[in-house]
Amino acid sequence: MLSARPVRGFWRRLRWGADAILIAILVAIPWVRIGGEPLVLLDLPGRRFHVFGLTIFPQELYFLWLILALLAVSLFFFTALAGRLWCGWACPQTVFTDVFAAIARAIEGWGRSGRPRHVAVWRRALTHLVWLVASAAIGFHLVAYFVSPYALLAEMRAFALSPTALGFLLFATALCYLDFVVVRQTFCKFLCPYARFQSVLFDRDTLIVAYDPVRGEPRGKAGTVTGDCVDCGLCVRVCPTGIDIRQGMQLECIACTQCIDACDGVMAKLGRAANLIGYRSLVGVERSRRVRLARPRVLVYAAIGVLLTIVFATGLARRSLLHLEVAHGGGSGAAYQHTADGRIGNAYRLFLQNRDRAAHRYQISLEGPPELELVTGVNPVDVAAVSQLETRVFVLAPEGGPPVRSLSFRVAALEAPSQTMAAQAVFLEPSEHGRGGKDDAH
Repeated sequence: MLSARPVRGFWRRLRWGADAILIAILVAIPWVRIGGEPLVLLDLPGRRFHVFGLTIFPQELYFLWLILALLAVSLFFFTALAGRLWCGWACPQTVFTDVFAAIARAIEGWGRSGRPRHVAVWRRALTHLVWLVASAAIGFHLVAYFVSPYALLAEMRAFALSPTALGFLLFATALCYLDFVVVRQTFCKFLCPYARFQSVLFDRDTLIVAYDPVRGEPRGKAGTVTGDCVDCGLCVRVCPTGIDIRQGMQLECIACTQCIDACDGVMAKLGRAANLIGYRSLVGVERSRRVRLARPRVLVYAAIGVLLTIVFATGLARRSLLHLEVAHGGGSGAAYQHTADGRIGNAYRLFLQNRDRAAHRYQISLEGPPELELVTGVNPVDVAAVSQLETRVFVLAPEGGPPVRSLSFRVAALEAPSQTMAAQAVFLEPSEHGRGGKDDAH
């Protein structure tokens, strides 16, 4: 449960601003729409991923992989430069845990020295009620990354939520409550995978939150020792993970900067210089040499990031706004059929993807031997913007041709002739020894 003492100072005010900005972004993203399409929506039932104006279909998942890879490399790059910058300033786990702690302190009446000795039952109950409401709001927006928040809100107002949607909302609410009320920084200390491998991204030039032992030691009460650290222990009491930053770099440190503000406050009262605890590198602590920003691992991460950006931009520039796939057979399992006029017919399913932000009408045509005839129920077909459509067609041919003939289907947008695509297929009919049978389907 919540135990860390509250702190005030420059870094605390800066982090409140960062918390507000990040929460506003995370909450606003599901509601924002570009050209009628959501800014970010992972539409699993519709098999579409809307990511900042780009609609990714299953055949284009490499775009999603490139985005995730670029984000990972960016995390490595900034970690090599400034340590756990993500953990302390941008991670939702840290941000929301911070906000939940502030809610408790405001309702329970915490002071500068920490939690009151006795907290009224109604204050505790109100704290948990507000936590539950906040968890429900966060859970709603978490689900809104997978289901349109407008649709969710409309269903909630009409009391028409499906059991699946209701289940996900309840699960997300319970998960947020458990995480931000019970688990809290335990996740950062023991469960977060990033915390496990962050040390391999650090080097002696990485900027971290660190104590200056050269200036602070030997520590003791003011006037009795030569070091600036008075051993008040305030840096430990304000730490949400309960570590002593004076013991050097530790895995549990999430770079929240609360120890910096606490120590700076003590130094100000004693009339001593600030930044006894602050952002510095190990070479800065040792005063062995100047910090180097341009070093091999930083340059490698930057080069990989640039390469991924180029690959992504190239793929985006060469991306086709129309995609066509063909499946042989009409769903009955028959490879071919005998028609009433004595010809052989093959059924095909055409899957059209319109990746453009405008609706299009597509003309379907057949390319192959001249004796092949295309039969469609609807041609041209209309496909809405950023959507896909399945249509079924038939190809007929006089009996007596080769068992296998190659053909292709071509689809072209009538309003945009440059948007055209072809897909290969084969036409099947009975082999020589199978002709003349009485069955009309095989």
